[in-house]
Amino acid sequence: MEGKEKEQRKHQQKHSGPKAERKKLKKQGPTTEEDARKRNPKAFAVQSAVRMAKTFHRSQDIKTKKHHIPLVDRTPLEPPPVVIVVMGPPKVGKSTLIRCLIKNFTRQKLGDIVGPVTIVSGKKRRLTFMECNNDINTMIDLAKVADLVLMLIDASFGFEMETFEFLNICQVHGFPRIMGVLTHLDSFKNNKVLRKTKKNLKHRFWTEVYQGAKLFYLSGMVYGEYQTQEVKNLGRFISVMKFRPLVWQTSHPYVLADRMEDLTDPETVRKDPKCDRTVSLYGYLRGTYLKNKGQVHIPGVGDFQVADVNFLPDPCALPAAQKKRALNEKERLLYAPMAGVGGVVYDKDAVYIDLPASHVHQQQEEVRPTTELVQSLIDTHSTLDAKMAASKVSLFSGSATLEPSDFGEESGEKGGPQEESVWDPNTQRERRKVVFAEEEEDDDEEEEEEEEEEEESGSSDNEEGDNEDSDQEEEDEDKDNLSTFLKVTRAKCDVTVEPSAEAPPVKKQKVEKKEQQEQSRELPAFADSEDELEVSEEESGEEAARAGDSGHCSEEDEEESEDESMEEDAADATMKSGSEQEEEEEEEEEEGRRRRS
Repeated sequence: MEGKEKEQRKHQQKHSGPKAERKKLKKQGPTTEEDARKRNPKAFAVQSAVRMAKTFHRSQDIKTKKHHIPLVDRTPLEPPPVVIVVMGPPKVGKSTLIRCLIKNFTRQKLGDIVGPVTIVSGKKRRLTFMECNNDINTMIDLAKVADLVLMLIDASFGFEMETFEFLNICQVHGFPRIMGVLTHLDSFKNNKVLRKTKKNLKHRFWTEVYQGAKLFYLSGMVYGEYQTQEVKNLGRFISVMKFRPLVWQTSHPYVLADRMEDLTDPETVRKDPKCDRTVSLYGYLRGTYLKNKGQVHIPGVGDFQVADVNFLPDPCALPAAQKKRALNEKERLLYAPMAGVGGVVYDKDAVYIDLPASHVHQQQEEVRPTTELVQSLIDTHSTLDAKMAASKVSLFSGSATLEPSDFGEESGEKGGPQEESVWDPNTQRERRKVVFAEEEEDDDEEEEEEEEEEEESGSSDNEEGDNEDSDQEEEDEDKDNLSTFLKVTRAKCDVTVEPSAEAPPVKKQKVEKKEQQEQSRELPAFADSEDELEVSEEESGEEAARAGDSGHCSEEDEEESEDESMEEDAADATMKSGSEQEEEEEEEEEEGRRRRS
């Protein structure tokens, strides 16, 4: 057994297959592609010049999109929170969206949203949410400091004028990043109408902002909140979005105050309610450096001089920079002092503890109706039509007042979006809807195309049927058309013959005069009430004159009446002969049909 050893099988080299071919090519040397190009240059030439041009243009477009003009980025190493403005018309879901986003990032529910709310969204990013009221001053102030704008649009109603007003304000101060959010999509019951509405709103949003702007859809609400997955997707886009530094923001120092305290002595305020106040404002400094003892402007208040500027510890610090004092203290992810959230606040002077309103300063509210409809009816002293008709505006002192009708005419003359006031019974308010003439024309064209397609499909289906049925239907239609045509002609003949036999002869000259007078009396489109009264008085005077002259006729009038009566007799004779001919033709056609059948 020991002498007999097993012989190992020799390795069999592969002589076929991809690996063997690769080894053969390696042995031959690297002269494959070069030799092929030299041997057959036409095979490696450009096959399609158009295709090559398209690929070249596409590659260049992609490269140019990646290029950005270099701008000075003055943001510090630890940047301040990103200001996100939630903007939209009333009753569109702004507060609900802020609550859902806060719950998505911090797992906490926030009741009333008052002032800015700062949260930590990641290791290196913080977000400050700010709700924009339906006020032109608030829009101007927030458009200057916003880094990102969430524009909420009611899809069931369409675009409103507040959206376009805010877009025009943003164009003045530098356009921030804008993301659209469509709400109230659950009001659509038909999926086809929903898809068409989404498409129209998306293209209109792209034309107003820029092509490819992000537009999110919040399909519906579950227990008073938006769906979790949709809010999560929106939060991901917000936390990843990159921002370009705007020139106005980088060249001006500004502070978005998230907390305010009045440090004036209460005794001085009691003695003189109009005394000068000492107010401290807290917030993150953005833009450039802020000089101490410098001049600042507070929107809506005026210009003031800064008494002192101090550095305070970050109330909502990033996770890496925060010092943990206790084991059970977690990272503070939410900071909203105006909304009653924040716990204990440390200043250099004192320690402030926030208590809920139920413990201190409890005031008994007046007993008022619970429903908004009843409350609005109680508070109204005059009707809405009277208020709208009485409202007037004068732009300059001593200038003529402008009425709502004047604004409507001016907006209609221009080619841009027109405003249409619509009364909303659900919210009990008047909404300003934006109407585009281009969209109406496009909708009409699409409807016509759909109708044509349906007709074509119907005609193709009918052609597949039997030929005999189609011939019978055509004959029946011809019979119906002939019968209806004959009935109409008979009715016309009866109508024209009866008044000629009963009524007295009508004078032609007077009829022509009456027509000329009526043409001259046509009122303009916007006639005054005095002009209408004058015309009515003239008409009444002429009618009275005619009534007075009805009994006295001159010889010329009698001769004219005789001539007219002769002409009418001749016309009656021709009409009778024409009706007899038509009856004969009908009888002949009926006999021909009987013979065919």
